Amino acid sequence: MIDFHSHILPDMDDGSKSVGEATDMLKFSFKMGIDTIVSTSHYYADCDTISSFLVRRNEKQQLLIHNLEGIIETPKIVMGAEVAFFSGMSREKEIARLCIDSTKYMLIEMPFSEWSSLTINEVKSLITNRGITPILAHIERYLTYQKKNGKIAELLNLGVILQINSEALINCPYKRDILKMIDKNQIHLLGSDCHNMSNRKPNLDLAFKAITRKLGNSTLKNIDFYGRRILSDKCL
Repeated sequence: MIDFHSHILPDMDDGSKSVGEATDMLKFSFKMGIDTIVSTSHYYADCDTISSFLVRRNEKQQLLIHNLEGIIETPKIVMGAEVAFFSGMSREKEIARLCIDSTKYMLIEMPFSEWSSLTINEVKSLITNRGITPILAHIERYLTYQKKNGKIAELLNLGVILQINSEALINCPYKRDILKMIDKNQIHLLGSDCHNMSNRKPNLDLAFKAITRKLGNSTLKNIDFYGRRILSDKCL
């Protein structure tokens, strides 16, 4: 299985604070059946440029890879970013460099407020003008704001992809709604959003069990197949 949302790079953001902790997170993920993990460090346009972010990301990636030499039982690491939504992002010249592993897919953290028509149009512009397919991170966190206003349905109709964290199937008040969305193929990808080995450690195994118990193992296989299609869709 693939973990599409993680903060494993050491001392890159509010995720793992050391190479040792990052290595433990990877080993722990591998034991629960994760063979590929997408590293999605936070990117905030008001705090960093894309170029400087990517330089730092590469340094942390190389540091981690060096420490993993000789360690076999860890997932393959794929580079991406969790891009905080910002006005004008579709016009940012280098925005495509934040897509996942040379694909056209980008993980985006949407605003934690009711989305306006301007917000929706910005996402639409990413798709139509830049050829980028947004993956909306931890969609369960937005349901409080967006559940009844039709904005999520509008974005789904545009071809946006939805990702949930494990917590959506553990302690979320919308768990039943989320399972229905998974069953209707409206939620597409899973992520742990792991940050450390204490209070936000890898936990996708709990999501696997919840989905299998309620919707069957075939649903989990379909999610895995969809994720692998995304990662193989390179923009060459």
